[in-house]
Amino acid sequence: MTRAQKRDQARSAPWAAWRAQHRAAANNSWQKLAVQPVVTGVTWLVIAISLALPSTLLLTLDNLSAVTGGVDRPPQLSVLLTGESEFPVAEELQRTLNAWPEIDDVVLLDRERALSQFIQQTDLAAVVRSLARNPLPHTLIVIPMSATSEVAMTELGQRVQTLSGIDRVIVDTRWVSRLETALQAGWRWVVALGTVMLMGAVLVLGNTLRLAIEARKDEILVVHLIGGSPAFARRPFLYLGLWYGVGGGLVAALLLMMMTWWMAGPVNTLFLLYESPLRMRAPGAFYPVSLIVLGGSLGLLSARLAAERYFRQLVSQAAS
Repeated sequence: MTRAQKRDQARSAPWAAWRAQHRAAANNSWQKLAVQPVVTGVTWLVIAISLALPSTLLLTLDNLSAVTGGVDRPPQLSVLLTGESEFPVAEELQRTLNAWPEIDDVVLLDRERALSQFIQQTDLAAVVRSLARNPLPHTLIVIPMSATSEVAMTELGQRVQTLSGIDRVIVDTRWVSRLETALQAGWRWVVALGTVMLMGAVLVLGNTLRLAIEARKDEILVVHLIGGSPAFARRPFLYLGLWYGVGGGLVAALLLMMMTWWMAGPVNTLFLLYESPLRMRAPGAFYPVSLIVLGGSLGLLSARLAAERYFRQLVSQAAS
């Protein structure tokens, strides 16, 4: 062996020893989990629930947010005529409103067509046939110019209300803002719930790791007495926390897939109610990877906190 080869081997020896120590700590920690499948499974499940529930709500809100940005439905007025108004009266009102400069279009929905749509949507044909007459009025859908503000829409509705033959004017301008406000409240609720559940996961992990440290305190004291560094003694527990967190993240990804499938029906129905062609998206790769990374990070953080606290206590006890 040449002198250069010896020098390179001397330089790589510390790195090889460091890798061997980490490999041994990782394998030893995994074996500790494998011999306690019930404890490991319960811990993984607790972490998974803490991660999957906020993630499912977050994914649902992310899908619903597309409703406000993807629905091309301008503000409009729904003008309900009186029950005595006949179709020629409705046509005359349609021509009158179409002549107003601030109105872009007026659609006439006669009562027979409205009744037919009502029967199709509610499946109440037998009940409708039992009625003496059609209870629905003729309706005008008034679509103003695109630049019309909410205040101008309210004023326009008041002007339309003054025309003869009109029973009620419904100003349909605030449905998007109401949905956006509800979604904002939902985002805050998810953030608050997620924060609390993540704190709960950290506490569960910390308690589990504390018990593991307590069970091996004699081993830690021996390592300390023979001159082992705190990092060397702490390393197996860091890997233990990492395996707990990564395993919980994997189970959380599986729960997320199942809960997304369960939530798809109501969310898709809501899309239909808002006349949106969208459908609830699958989590894709981002959410599962994020859950695994987040779970592993929580495991490392919990292990670090638990190890630092109880190592100081064990060392102080050994010194006294």
